Amino acid sequence: MKLKRLYVENIRSYENLDLSFNNGVSVVSGANGSGKSSLLEAFFTGLFGSRTLSKEYVLADMIRKGASKASIYLELEQNENEYIIEQGFRYDTKNDRAYNSKSIFKSNGNIVVDQATQTYDAVCKLLNMDEEAYRNCVYIRQGEIDILINATPKERQNMIDDLLQIGKLEDYRERASNAKKGVKRHFRDVDNRIKNTESEIDKIKNENPYENLNKLREKSKNIQSKIDELNQKKDSAKSKIDELNNSITTYSELEEKKKSINEKIQDFNNKKTQLYKDIEDIKADISKKRQYLKQLQDKNSELENQIDFNIDDIENTVYKKEEEERVVRENLNTVSNNRAIKENELKLKNDTLKDIDKQITESHKNIQKKKESIESVQKEIENLEISMNEWENKKNTALENAKSLGFTEDKLDNIDDAMELLNDQQKDLHGKERELQTSISEVDKRLNEHKKLLEKGKCPTCGQDLKNSSIEESTSEDGKQKKSLEEQLSKTREDLKSVQERLEKVKTARKYSKTINDSQNEIQIIQNKIESLKKQIEDYNNNIEEEKESINELENRKKEVNRLIDELNKEISTLKQKEETAEKEHQKVLNSLDIVKNIRNNLNEYEKIQSDINQLEYKIKSNQDNTSLLDSQITERRERLKEIKDKMGDVDIDVLRKTLKQYESAHQNITNEIDKLYQDKDSVLKEAGRLENEINRLNNLHKDLQYLENKKNYLNSVYEDAESLENMYMRIRANLREKNIKALDSLINEIFTFMYSNNAYSHIRLDSDYNFTIYEKDGTPLDPKLLSGGERAIFNLVLRCAIYRLLSYGVSNSSSSSELPPLILDEPTVFLDRGHIHQLIKLIDMMRDSGVGQILIVSHDESLIDSADYVYQVEKDSVTNTSMISAK
Repeated sequence: MKLKRLYVENIRSYENLDLSFNNGVSVVSGANGSGKSSLLEAFFTGLFGSRTLSKEYVLADMIRKGASKASIYLELEQNENEYIIEQGFRYDTKNDRAYNSKSIFKSNGNIVVDQATQTYDAVCKLLNMDEEAYRNCVYIRQGEIDILINATPKERQNMIDDLLQIGKLEDYRERASNAKKGVKRHFRDVDNRIKNTESEIDKIKNENPYENLNKLREKSKNIQSKIDELNQKKDSAKSKIDELNNSITTYSELEEKKKSINEKIQDFNNKKTQLYKDIEDIKADISKKRQYLKQLQDKNSELENQIDFNIDDIENTVYKKEEEERVVRENLNTVSNNRAIKENELKLKNDTLKDIDKQITESHKNIQKKKESIESVQKEIENLEISMNEWENKKNTALENAKSLGFTEDKLDNIDDAMELLNDQQKDLHGKERELQTSISEVDKRLNEHKKLLEKGKCPTCGQDLKNSSIEESTSEDGKQKKSLEEQLSKTREDLKSVQERLEKVKTARKYSKTINDSQNEIQIIQNKIESLKKQIEDYNNNIEEEKESINELENRKKEVNRLIDELNKEISTLKQKEETAEKEHQKVLNSLDIVKNIRNNLNEYEKIQSDINQLEYKIKSNQDNTSLLDSQITERRERLKEIKDKMGDVDIDVLRKTLKQYESAHQNITNEIDKLYQDKDSVLKEAGRLENEINRLNNLHKDLQYLENKKNYLNSVYEDAESLENMYMRIRANLREKNIKALDSLINEIFTFMYSNNAYSHIRLDSDYNFTIYEKDGTPLDPKLLSGGERAIFNLVLRCAIYRLLSYGVSNSSSSSELPPLILDEPTVFLDRGHIHQLIKLIDMMRDSGVGQILIVSHDESLIDSADYVYQVEKDSVTNTSMISAK
């Protein structure tokens, strides 16, 4: 599989990023914190969505700070098919949470799925692995390079089984086992249900339900005959009760009508009394209102004497006075508004004057601060020049010391290469020393055995004389070989001592080189600081001149503002005099207007009172008419009372009520007896119903028994099938694991031999539980956890690469890895020294040569950058905190 393009928007420190990739080794480099690893996290999240994130690192952390939405766009290619994955995210500021707003998976331009869960399933199917398997094989994240070696045997077994797709067989086996347990549980349940059903059938048969049901039906028929006879008596009693109730109701209704008419006559008499009283009250009210009319006439006469104009047309007079008041009031408002405007202008000018004084004071303070800052910067420059001289002396001293060791500046530039070469020579000589020691030990062992045989004189097996035999000749040759090996060992040790002495000399020179470089960097930093500080002094002087010019401008502006204030004070004094005159005139007009309005109000009140008197006089006449009407109503009600008494006649209501009570008692007794019979019948019918249910239950139980016996036979068959399926998955898993272990063991040793061809280790052994053992060349076994940090990291890289290659064989059945995603290494040199970095480069070259289409590496190591096919440089803007990538 090939990654062709990665486009992100508002992901981590990237605002916009559009990056294309080619086959080969691509290295993404840059300073720490610039956003290198964020690029790989974006690719990882683009594939699998939010499932790649942990509880501590949520989706909202992926979205760039301040952004409300983000997106990731991936273009992939596999077997000439193009795939596009689009992931969209939104950030809800109100709830402080993020969510997946879009998730699309396309194949050759066509949308296959457009939901997050479906997209995840499609990607897992395309890659043939989920996000966990991806992390364990393809994506080697920063700080997780030795996750496989640190895992427990069970964890490591699960990881590798899942990667090699064996884990699915274990899932299938567990499903078959669980199915078998479930079937067994159902089998026991069915068997218990069969026993319970048979027991219930026997219990029902013992009750003789058919015979008992016939007896109950005959008893129910007899009870119903008695009920019918009593119902006839009950109906006869009910008819007599209804007849008596009608007579009592008619008598009661006539009594009610009689009572209602008497009450109505009393009501009419009360209303007549009230009408006579109302007439007297109205006459008294009319007298009071006429007195009030006289008072209103007297008040208007007094008000007319206070004015000197004619008021025959009162409404027109009020209108003229209101117009006169409006004109005077508007003139007063105009003068007042003009004065307020001028006073506001005066206030603004005074505020401006205060602001100018404040600015002048602030400018003087700024000039003083700038002068103090110039003095402080000059002192800082002097201190920096002293420090620069000290670093110059330190650099010269280190350079002299290096020259005393025979290292010029040119040689110091290549000191790391020299050190790496000497380290390699030292390792080779150590290895050669161990090989010679082992060879001498083997020769000594043979010499001792031959010596013992020669001392005996004859071969203990065949009895022949050993003098002048092949053993004697072999002993002579072994002696010569031992001498030669000892000479080689002595020469190797001398060479090793020489290399060690040179290595110590180089290490010392390397320290001097570091001191020289550090000193030069510090000198350059100090020079830059001095230049920056001198520029600050220049800026301060420019600022002081600008402040002085500003003070002159402010003084001139202050004089102009003072002139305008004097003019405004004169205008305000004139307007105040005009406002006083206008107020006096307005008050005079208001007094005249109030008198005219009072006269008008009194006239209106007079008309209203006169109208009230007319209405009251009409009401007296109306009440007198109502009194005559009530007299005629009373006469009519008394005639109706006489008619009701004639209808009631001489009926005795008490006799009727006593007879009704006797019949109601008889009716209730019959009803109670019928209810008791119905209860007896219900009991019989309930028992009959119970027996019918028991008979139906018996029939259903026979059917259930037949069904359960069939189900028991079926479950027994299913149990045997599940057991057979479980055994099959166990055999397949064991066979596949055995094959994969052999293949993985072969690939690991192939890569390991390539990586450690001249080292102290011979091979690796992988057992059936995925436990690893490393063997030294002398056959000593070693736990991988006992390796150094760099060797352990390289061992894990070898293991990951072997699994990657094995997966590629399983995917494509060839040596090509084109169907697997790019191999990703995030900061793989963190735990590696210079020698192990060289081995890492060899491993990357081997993977590329073995058919791995793309390898993506995040690193700032120069060796990896130099060996890459493509290099991308990441930089971050410290102001906007935005990362940018450029191809080198």
